[in-house]
Amino acid sequence: MASSASFPPPPTAGARPNRNVPFSPHDLISLSGASRAFSVSFQQRRASPIRCSGGSGEVDAFNNEETKQPQGGSTGTRNYGKDFLRRFSPKELLQKLKRYGAAGVLAYGLLNTVYYVTTFLLVWFRFSPGPGRMGYAAAVERFLKLMAIVWAGSQVTKVLRAGGALAMAPFVDRGLRWFTVKFSFQSEGKAFATIVGLCFALAALMFVGLTVLWA
Repeated sequence: MASSASFPPPPTAGARPNRNVPFSPHDLISLSGASRAFSVSFQQRRASPIRCSGGSGEVDAFNNEETKQPQGGSTGTRNYGKDFLRRFSPKELLQKLKRYGAAGVLAYGLLNTVYYVTTFLLVWFRFSPGPGRMGYAAAVERFLKLMAIVWAGSQVTKVLRAGGALAMAPFVDRGLRWFTVKFSFQSEGKAFATIVGLCFALAALMFVGLTVLWA
C-alpha cells in the first residue's frame, strides 16, 4: 500500500539547498538533544575498555589515562642521591669505624692529631705570623683565636678524616696488635690508652711550647 504522504525529491549534486523550507523551534530542540546524546555516548565509549577477540586470544585496550604509569626516573635519581650522601656522611662513617672497635677509634684519633698539629703550625707560622715577645696575655689570646680557626677547618674536613680513618682501620688494627706484643702490654686496651696519651701529650706540648716561646 502506497503512502499518501509526499516527500520532496533528494537534492541533486551541486544544487543549493532550498531556503524556503520552514525551520521550526521543535527541530532546533531535537538537534540539541541529539548532540547531547551523541556526546554522552562518545564519552562512555571512550572510558569503557575496548575488547577485541580473535582466534589467538583477547586484547583489552583501555584509555590512556588508566593505562598511564608514573615515571619513576627522577624519583629514583633523588633516592640514589640521598643514599649516596647518607653513605658518606660523617655520622655514617663514624658508625662504620665503631665496628673496628679500638682500632677504628685510634685511626680517627691519629688523623685528628696529625690534622690539628699540622694545621696549627701552618696557621701560626705561615698564614698568620705574629711578632715575638708579645706577652703571656697576648700569646694566649692569639692561641685561642688560631685554635678557633683550626677547629672551624676541622668541621669542614671531618668527612675526609673519617673516610681516611675508615681506610686506615685494618692497618691500624694490625699495628695495635704488634704494638701490644712488642712492648708486652697485658691487653690491647692498655696499648690503646698509651697511644692516645702520647697523642694528647704531643699536641699539648706543641701548643703550650709555642705560646710560651712567643710570650
